[in-house]
Amino acid sequence: MEVFSSPVRERKKRDTWRLIHATALRLMTERGFDAVSIDDIVAAAGISRRTFFNYFAGKESVVFDPDPDDPRLWTELMAARPGGEPLWVSLRELLLAYTAATGERMILQRRVRLASPELATCSREVADRFWAAIRGWAATSTDLTGLRLDLTVNAAQTVLNTACPHWDAETGVAGLHSLIRAGFALLQSPEWTER
Repeated sequence: MEVFSSPVRERKKRDTWRLIHATALRLMTERGFDAVSIDDIVAAAGISRRTFFNYFAGKESVVFDPDPDDPRLWTELMAARPGGEPLWVSLRELLLAYTAATGERMILQRRVRLASPELATCSREVADRFWAAIRGWAATSTDLTGLRLDLTVNAAQTVLNTACPHWDAETGVAGLHSLIRAGFALLQSPEWTER
């Protein structure tokens, strides 16, 4: 995303991004991903095709691109974790806080994915960028290094990647949180490691 020249311009760009995003997800939830064209999105949002492509590379990116404020949110959530907290606990709490903050968007994304299974194979830039930020933060905020650090972060990522397909969006974010907590508890339990 380009550097914004003023707070007003920045706000307008973010509002436009969110308008396009919300409009597209609403249409895709109602009709299915394949039944919605870019022309449908721009007509419903009241924008031009050029404006759409100023913000998104295509329909897939509308579903998967991170909100412009996500990197700031990640930084705030990581900074809020108390010093000395075990990394496993921090990772669980970060996932719970991030999914709570983005719950409405996640519910819509989940509904779109369920209506269009082919989207499951799409690259998700937000996930890659989120986990890169988490890895960088974990490397500087814990004593863990190398293999143990990577295994811990990768295990947390696996919990989220496993919980999401089992999540019924109708249960809301609370349902996703229940699955995340269960996944973290399962991987931490002696029964899991002794099998």
